[in-house]
Amino acid sequence: MVEAEPSSSTAAGAAPKKGALWIVIAIVVAVAITAAVMDLAIFPALQPSQNYVRVHIMTFDVGYDRANFNPEIDAKAGQLIIIEMNNSGTMDHEFLLFDKDRATILASAKYALALAESHHTGYLTNESIGNDTVDEYTEYHDSWMNLSRVGCPDSCIDHDVAADGGITLFWFVINTPGNYFFACHQVDRTDWKIHQDKNMWGTVVISA
Repeated sequence: MVEAEPSSSTAAGAAPKKGALWIVIAIVVAVAITAAVMDLAIFPALQPSQNYVRVHIMTFDVGYDRANFNPEIDAKAGQLIIIEMNNSGTMDHEFLLFDKDRATILASAKYALALAESHHTGYLTNESIGNDTVDEYTEYHDSWMNLSRVGCPDSCIDHDVAADGGITLFWFVINTPGNYFFACHQVDRTDWKIHQDKNMWGTVVISA
């Protein structure tokens, strides 16, 4: 079932609050550095025998790794997950981790975008108005509780990678087994669709 959508244009009162997350995030850090020094600068002490999963994700316009593909990351509860994300596209992309139903999250994000669009006549043809529309959508997205990412509000697993060769490295631990999904909620302004709506999502499966 799709969650009840907010009825107010004010972000603070826009969405119902959810119960406390049942996930403990031990580490969430993001850095942007050059690939040439990444291993040496960040993980000089890690050994192959250590208990971690390391994943590389390449973003493009629009998707993860390749067209019509939804990557899956498998790890155990309490295991360190290290993600290096490179962007080969001309749009900014991101990794947002959720513990809720994928369709419900997308419906909430689309509602936030539609609400912002309704306040900005001309967003389709005027770049400045389009920028204001995306800014308002982002304010809704980042403040509505029904779009809260895993670890929020203190340590959100919510990481951006800049267009045209950007690199982001981050790591986290999830202690609660279950199925999670990650997605990009940037807006493609060629058709005003959210990237998840264009199949830019993947899964994280945490086993006991």
